[in-house]
Order: sequence, then C-alpha cells, then structure tokens
Amino acid sequence: MRRSMRCSLVAAALGLVVAACGGGTTTAPVDTEPPRTTTIAPRISDGALRLGLLVPRSGPGATIGEPLVAIVEAAVRAINDNGGVNGSPIELFVEDEGGDSATALAAIDTLVTTHAVDAVVGPFSSSVALSTLPTLLAANVGVCSPAATTASLTNFPDRGMFVRTSPSDSLAALAMAQEVARTGIRSTVLAYPDDPFGRDYATDVRRALGLEGIAIVSEIQYDPGDDDYSEDVATLADGLVVTLIGDEESGARFLSTTLTTFSDTVVIVNDALARADLSSDPVMETDGRMSITGVAVDSAAGFSDLYATLQQAGLELPLAPLGPNDNPFAETRVAPVPLATASVDCVNLIALSALATKSDDALVFMDEAIPTSRGGSACLTFDECTALIASGLNIDYNGPTRLLALSPNGDPSIATFVTFGFGDDGKAEYRTEIGVVSAP
Repeated sequence: MRRSMRCSLVAAALGLVVAACGGGTTTAPVDTEPPRTTTIAPRISDGALRLGLLVPRSGPGATIGEPLVAIVEAAVRAINDNGGVNGSPIELFVEDEGGDSATALAAIDTLVTTHAVDAVVGPFSSSVALSTLPTLLAANVGVCSPAATTASLTNFPDRGMFVRTSPSDSLAALAMAQEVARTGIRSTVLAYPDDPFGRDYATDVRRALGLEGIAIVSEIQYDPGDDDYSEDVATLADGLVVTLIGDEESGARFLSTTLTTFSDTVVIVNDALARADLSSDPVMETDGRMSITGVAVDSAAGFSDLYATLQQAGLELPLAPLGPNDNPFAETRVAPVPLATASVDCVNLIALSALATKSDDALVFMDEAIPTSRGGSACLTFDECTALIASGLNIDYNGPTRLLALSPNGDPSIATFVTFGFGDDGKAEYRTEIGVVSAP
C-alpha cells in the first residue's frame, strides 16, 4: 500500500474506527444505563441460518458503518450463490447500533424477537458490547464482534458464545511494548488516564513490558479532566521513554506538555492519538515530534484480497473511488474500508461453523467457531473452506488477512499493526508495519 494512503488511513480511517469501537478512548466510558427488558422467544432450529448485522448507521460511528453494510451484504450473497449453509440461504437483517446502548438494545430487541436471528455480527463499540452482551447471550444468540477491542471482554462470561475478529487491547499492548523495546532503553515511565479504560489498558501494558524485559521506573495516573499536566510531567526527566495511554484530547495535551518540557524524551503512544490534531501545537515545529511513535491496528489489512474475492464472485461494491495518485490498489480504484475484513471474517466464521456442525443453533455451532479458525487444513475463503469440509476435513479459516487464529478465549492471537508519527502538519502519518503474536 502506498505511503500516502497509509497516512490517510492512520489519520482519518483509523481514528474513526477507534471512535466507533470505544476501546481506544477515554471519552466513551462503559455505558451504565440499566439493561432494557427484552422478551426472549424460545429458540427454534428450522434449518435456516439467520444473521443479524448490528452496525452503527447513526451517531459518530456511521461513517464506517454504512460502507460495511455493503461489504457484509456482498459476503452473504457470495455464500448464498455458493449454495448457502446446510442447503438454505443465509437470511441477513441489518439494524442500527447507533451511538449508545439504548439504541443498540432496541435494535437487539428487533433482531431477537422479530427476526429470530441465530447470530449477530457486532456490536462494534466496546462500551455497547459490554452493556448488551448479557441480553444477546440470554437469548442464546451467537455473537462475533469485528471491532470491540476492550480488554474487559477477554474474560467475559460468555459461555463460548462470543468471539471477535479484531485484535484486543491486550494484543495492542504487546505491540506498544515491542516499540518500547526497539528504543534500546530497558526502562520506561507508564502514563495513563485514571479511569476504567486507562487502568484496564495499563494492566495489559505492564504485562507486555514485563515480557519484553522492560522495567517500569514509575507510573503517572493523570486525570483526563485536568487542564494542566505540568505537575505530572515535572516528575519526568530528559532521555526517558514514556509509554503513554490516552485519547486524542487529554492524551494529546499530556503528550504536548511532555515534549515541551523534555525535548529528548521518547514517547510511545496508543492508537487513539492517531486522530489527535496537533497542527497548532508548537511542538510540531521542533524535533520533538520525531520522538513520537504510535501503534494502531491495521484495520485495512487484507482488503485488496477481500475485494478481489468478491469481484471474482461477480459482486460490485459501491465504494468510494480514488484518484490515480492516491490509490494503493491500481486495479480496484477504491478506498479500503476499515474493518471490512474483520466483518467478513465474522460472517464466514459463523457460516462455516454452522456448516461444519450441520446446525443453525448457536448453542451448537458457536462451539465450532474457535476450532474453525485453527488446527485444520488452511483455507482463505468460504468457497475454499466449504470444499474442504465436503471432503471430510477440519478447516483452518485464515481469511483475507491470512492471519486469523482465535485463542481459546475467542480473541485473535496474531495481528498486523501499523506504527505512526506526526508530520509537519500535525497530523498522523504512517511509518511501518509490525506483526504481533499473543503471549501465552
């Protein structure tokens, strides 16, 4: 992919993804609204796989939600054109996740009671996932999220009914620790917001730094509501490495204060800082900006292969065209859709699990979702995997990224991340790619 497109993905698309997912920002705390009462109809296995897509079509996540509807619809058509699942076409129902759990719970009520879905692709927001999963699981609906990344979901009591196809914050913490290790300095200061997101993320970063042999010399818990971080930063010293967790607002202010006070300090930041606008920050006019390295999941990984597969199936996607100077895919002339591969992975995992178990009952096929992603004969598409299953073989669905492998708790155990810095304009720009494998 060309540098120019990676820059825009980091600065724009990745920022939108983080805002929608809720896993990389301190401005979207876990929704505390009491769960709505949902009338749960008895589950009936009728041979037809009914799939719900719970995607943000309103609110801040709508920018990424709408293109994903077309991607998922195309993936379902490709499966149905290949015979569907267990002799019946997949039935797809799309509902709006919105920007909070109230909208999402209303959509879930429709998916469960009106459409009687067997599984849901979504939620996309981490906070919405935490507040709505109990309702979905109580209805015995299988759940695959392409975007909820919070570490709080890692040990969620889901009875094996929940998986996700985007790497969690725990995996992102490993990527951050790798970047700290690459500085050659074997110690760091860990700074994070004193809120649920920051504390959870810091727990994962501590563990990841320990695995890299990096000592934490001190920790700074800062208040994201503070206007001035001078006193917090005063405890630092030149020549340190600071591992900074934060959002695009308070995290960016902490970053700026750090580099204004100590110009030789190296700062490793998380994905939310990719959408920070530092264009008016005086730090961008100094060499201090070169000391910043950010780490973000590559939300467009595998898109070119996915697009080619859907085109080969005769499916046209209404995606945004790009000019010849910016287009990383000369043969496609379209912009990569963030989270497209993760969303299609959810569709294929559910469909292949239902096919392998010959069941549309989530209590049966969700037990096969994790094994479907590892330990069998490798395949990249639904068609390839279907042929292997028909031959009596177990499959290892790797998807368009060729990397998908779920751990026993249903999280991706390997992923591609991108690193970013900041250009003269104060906007995030792509640097390189790194691969991360989860620790035991």
